[in-house]
Amino acid sequence: MSMRMPYLMFLGDAADDLAAKTAQGVAHWRREACLGQLRLPGCKADVGLPDMTIAEAAKAGCGTMLVGVANSGGFIPSHWSDPIVAALAAGMDVASGLHQRLTDLPDVAAAAKRHGRALIDVRHPTREFPTGKG
Repeated sequence: MSMRMPYLMFLGDAADDLAAKTAQGVAHWRREACLGQLRLPGCKADVGLPDMTIAEAAKAGCGTMLVGVANSGGFIPSHWSDPIVAALAAGMDVASGLHQRLTDLPDVAAAAKRHGRALIDVRHPTREFPTGKG
């Protein structure tokens, strides 16, 4: 599993910095791979990257929009679908570590197929891993 760099951190409408802990970690440990952050109205999180629109990120060569929020329940709110679909239409792949799969959202899956983009659900591996035997 690989994600095209650089990344646009999608913070959605996170209530605080803790809710954006995934983006915080990537921005801290891989800042060189991060292009900017996209915050929806009402977002109170900030990972210290430049605020960018999807169009600005695409023009700057963004490869992947990373859903950097870890919300209660690990779901993708329905109002996030439009920016996710817009990122796919702009040529970005989209990655998420939430419990709900991007591939289970019909409009998102259809947009990825239509635009030839990848949906990367990092919490759900596509291969088997051996069980540890400590």
